[in-house]
Amino acid sequence: MDPEFTIDAEAARAAGLTVLTFDHDVLERRLDARAALRSMRATEPGDVVYRGWMLRLEAYRALFDELASRGFTLITDPEAYAACHHAPGSYQALKAWMPDTRWVEREHMDDPAAIAAALEAFGHRPVILKDWVKSQAGYWREACFIPDASDKDQVGRVVSRFRELQDDSLVGGLVFKAYQPLTPGGGPPHEFRAFILDGVVVGCWPRDETSGEPPPPDLVTQVAAQIPSRFASADFAIDTGGRWWLLEVGDGQVSGLPRPDVAAPLMQALASRLAG
Repeated sequence: MDPEFTIDAEAARAAGLTVLTFDHDVLERRLDARAALRSMRATEPGDVVYRGWMLRLEAYRALFDELASRGFTLITDPEAYAACHHAPGSYQALKAWMPDTRWVEREHMDDPAAIAAALEAFGHRPVILKDWVKSQAGYWREACFIPDASDKDQVGRVVSRFRELQDDSLVGGLVFKAYQPLTPGGGPPHEFRAFILDGVVVGCWPRDETSGEPPPPDLVTQVAAQIPSRFASADFAIDTGGRWWLLEVGDGQVSGLPRPDVAAPLMQALASRLAG
């Protein structure tokens, strides 16, 4: 078992769940779910939840199908996994709470006209760039942040560097999101991560120790009711003008814990749901 998920496993056992392991690398690199599950101990078939590193959709689908052939059902089907793991998948359902977002699919990434059309809606506003799953925020100025969406030269430079850094790991295409100046200014934003299970908020926790007051419960509840998956995460932050934003959602199975003590209530909620 990957040490990164020891806390999850211990909390799952404490909640009365059975923990099964498989070879993530074999699944992700070879798309061979049967080989990846070769060492999985036999147990009673039923509903299961994955907790681990991100998986490509093809790998997740292979895992879903192989488990199904053995009588197990991942509670998140591949369509729901993609809906929350890929940025465009949940945007239509949740755009009322999210920064304005546009995207260009992979097959059109080399077309300057397609990129210009996607950026037209932003005018001169700043945007941030990512792919369906990840950004290059560590290279903020050169591969993530575009101060003026109408500046074609700058857009071209940032997109080119982003694609260079992502290389073969680039997923889906290019996503442009309206930049919001979040608190505190000049540093990493104070974010909160909620976990949602079957439309119900399990909890909403700060992602650092200085995040201050959490988002309004009504906001988190409204978002939770619209998320297109049984098990998801949702990240919130407040801008310098006092408005709360839903920054992004993620599949709950591959979203990191905001802090270690979240593992216990999360696994207890999953155990209760799986038993019910």
